[in-house]
Amino acid sequence: MPKILITDDSDDIRQMLETRLVQEGYHVRGEDCCAGLRKALEEEDDFDAILLDYMLPDGDGISLLKEIVEIDAGLPVILITAHGSIERAVDAMRGGAYDFGAKPIDWNRLLVSVKNAVEHRKLKRRVQTLERSQRDGLCEMIGGSAEMQVVYRIIETVAPTKAPVLITGESGTGKELVARAIHQLSPRQNCELVDVNCAAIPKELLESELFGHEPHAFTGAKERYIGRCERAHQSTLFLDEIAEMEFSLQAKILRFLQDHAFYRVGGKDKISVDIRIVSATNRDPMQSIQEKTFREDLYYRLNVVHIPLPPLRDHADDIPELADAFLKKFSNENDKLFQEISSSSLDALCSYAWPGNVRELQNCIQQCVVLNQGEVLEIEMLPKAVCASATGISVGGVKPANSNIPGDAIIPFEKLEKDAIENALRITKGSVPKASTALHLSQATIYRKIREYNLIIKKFKD
Repeated sequence: MPKILITDDSDDIRQMLETRLVQEGYHVRGEDCCAGLRKALEEEDDFDAILLDYMLPDGDGISLLKEIVEIDAGLPVILITAHGSIERAVDAMRGGAYDFGAKPIDWNRLLVSVKNAVEHRKLKRRVQTLERSQRDGLCEMIGGSAEMQVVYRIIETVAPTKAPVLITGESGTGKELVARAIHQLSPRQNCELVDVNCAAIPKELLESELFGHEPHAFTGAKERYIGRCERAHQSTLFLDEIAEMEFSLQAKILRFLQDHAFYRVGGKDKISVDIRIVSATNRDPMQSIQEKTFREDLYYRLNVVHIPLPPLRDHADDIPELADAFLKKFSNENDKLFQEISSSSLDALCSYAWPGNVRELQNCIQQCVVLNQGEVLEIEMLPKAVCASATGISVGGVKPANSNIPGDAIIPFEKLEKDAIENALRITKGSVPKASTALHLSQATIYRKIREYNLIIKKFKD
């Protein structure tokens, strides 16, 4: 039910308004002074409209209207007064009022005004929701592309739950950042995230690292060790590179996930914990299952919610934002003056394939900042492999060959596609955003085709 806040010092008028609006299906709260209205706005923040008397015992409606606009500029306010005039109506509308009414109240007009105000409020909220959905990042993650929007929505949906999450994607795509975002948006955020890189710990030590051990459980175990599963009690346990775990240990992990309990190595007491499991791998889980290196039952236990991370080449339109963020970060860390990236450098960054994904891009920008001076990151500062993507010359200095198609031959579709992209880039003078709009293709697709066909963006700009 839409909520209406009525503020009028006349008990009869306020009760009459409340009764009529309740009959029309509204939830109503009434106050008789400015202080009461302020208290109502502090206690409740979901009003859809306010009916406000022009004159109140402890203030006037115009002054109070300014306060309401500062608190919530999108909240519609309908001013009502027994002394209606054009001047006051104009003052009210200039002050941010949605509408203006006079006493005696014209009920038909007032109800229409209230209905329109509520619809206006709903529309504002929908627009705000849409704007938030088109965010440029989440937690420490950066990127506003459609591909990343999907990732953000899954994270926000799954974070408040206890469901296990499996994150897959190539190395360098940001799997750890996704795990941290899930933890930061979860009810367990006040506890520290506990992470384990299953590929970095020797297999003979991994069980002890996960479950802990008792004194003298094995050679060198002189005292009790609290494992990471126990340390993650009431928090989140992130198992990175889970597919690298030894096959025999996977059975113990499966039992742990089923019972939420375990024994320390060499221990006799069963330890129960409350943890949320998030795991990640850069391998194809199904291929690992076929190769008998990853248990199928463990995969289904971990894969309640699956978050696949796209490689950077599939959301290349995020590269400018990522590169700019890295530039500012490393400039501050190294006391450098870099403030922006030149257009030719940006073209090169966006044209490069980035086999190492976001991690490689981050490393590239850090290297440029550390090894160079200036305020603008120029193309000659970039690594040779990245520069080659913009110049069309390979690292060895050999230009790619051009294929000549005879006039009487059937033209392959790839040739038509390449010509269409070249034509669009020529007309737009090398502007990938404009070319992508004209061709009805995403910028990521255009950049991918530029790399595939060895096109030279700089040529079209010149």
